[in-house]
Amino acid sequence: MSIAYMKPMLKTAQNGNYGVAAFNMIDYNSARAVVDGAQEMNAPVIIQLSVKTIKLWGFKPIGDWVRSLSNDVDVPVALHLDHCTDLDVIRGCIDAGWTSVMFDGSALPFEENMRQTKLAYDVATSGGVGLEAEIGAIGGTEDDKFVSEDDAILANVDECIEFCKNFPELAVFAPAIGTAHGVYKGEPKIAYDRLKEITNVVDIPIALHGGTGLTGDQFSRCISSGCAKVNISTMHKLQFIEGFTALKVEKPTLGEPIPFISAQYDLMKQGVMEMISLFGSEGKANKV
Repeated sequence: MSIAYMKPMLKTAQNGNYGVAAFNMIDYNSARAVVDGAQEMNAPVIIQLSVKTIKLWGFKPIGDWVRSLSNDVDVPVALHLDHCTDLDVIRGCIDAGWTSVMFDGSALPFEENMRQTKLAYDVATSGGVGLEAEIGAIGGTEDDKFVSEDDAILANVDECIEFCKNFPELAVFAPAIGTAHGVYKGEPKIAYDRLKEITNVVDIPIALHGGTGLTGDQFSRCISSGCAKVNISTMHKLQFIEGFTALKVEKPTLGEPIPFISAQYDLMKQGVMEMISLFGSEGKANKV
């Protein structure tokens, strides 16, 4: 199956009351684990990239990797650009075959976020791909961006409604609702009431950022309230590393690289399948 478009994938998930897992890939092996895990679960999935990962490997190699992997499976695989503030990177992704992109203007004042999002919206729309946009400051570390707990700001409901009225064709909207990127240091304080206020008015699928570390009940409540895209980055990164280190501890004298790559793949794939099951998207591939 060719690379899928994220916008219809998420709208279907929103209407079906399940979440589509979005995993941040690191390299070809991590992307392979995502696609193969989705294939085994017969589920739609999103592979997304941070800007620094794109700068490491390049637009074309990543596009070629994901395109090749998606062509070999029967499930829809979307290719998405995660948090980005650079229109040149957005254009590069579109030219290389990404099917959706994110412009993150959440650090800007509301009106400036609107203005700059409009530029990205026009670029994405003219390129025939979906756009994700964000309001509020989601705490934690993502790429090279750090937002402390004190600086994290919940999205303003009225601003969210106004924002989405101006961009009715967004593929997905990311309001800050109390989740955080990275590893949680305490119990996440998710503003479920605020999320529900937004989704009672806004019909655009919602992205849940900072998914790693949430409980099954927390995921379920967010998904039932309209979160159709669920981001998993930190878990995938940790498993990428643990796949190597756990085998090294078990077999400290092993000098052949292939078993380490296989162990890494197996652990990441298992994590992918667990999240797909948790979000309710297993068996939903043919719904897209």
